[in-house]
Amino acid sequence: MKIGIVSIFMILLGVFAKKIIMENEICKTENGYEMIGFGGKPVNIDDKIKKEKCKCITESLLFNPNPKKFSPEQLKELRNELPQWASKNIKDFSENDKKELTDILKLEDAELLKKFEYKFSYFGKPASEEIPVYVFKIKSIPAYCPNFTDEYAVYGKKDKFGVELYPLKDKPDYPKIENKDWAKTELGRD
Repeated sequence: MKIGIVSIFMILLGVFAKKIIMENEICKTENGYEMIGFGGKPVNIDDKIKKEKCKCITESLLFNPNPKKFSPEQLKELRNELPQWASKNIKDFSENDKKELTDILKLEDAELLKKFEYKFSYFGKPASEEIPVYVFKIKSIPAYCPNFTDEYAVYGKKDKFGVELYPLKDKPDYPKIENKDWAKTELGRD
């Protein structure tokens, strides 16, 4: 009886251990855990896997259980841009649809944030910063909203020698909202 219980326990322990080990195998390299960042540059993600409990989705996409949320300033920009994006990207987007969307966008920040569903993160440029991507659905059409906060933060900063590695003048003005084609083309996701 004891041997049977111990055997079952060992089998369950083995299955659980294999799941944990295999879970991030796609990102495991001889240098630790790495993902492919912008331009094919490898990005070390050991801390993200071990400390933050992130999971590899593909060789270039990560699931972060605690992704960076949008700031109030970003939400203000998204409130302004989502109706325009919807008019351009959603077939048969009517005035009534626009009114419904506008009403949703009037929600308090905390309530509006709940309408953005985190999907995945990828690593951009410069300095291979993590970029969380959220989806806001309008008439069941996904509007992909990358959060570029961390990436933008490195522009204009100087290192200890006073050198600006990423000059502010080179800071890109990324679109704040993308469509499903972008997700497929750029990230290989739907």
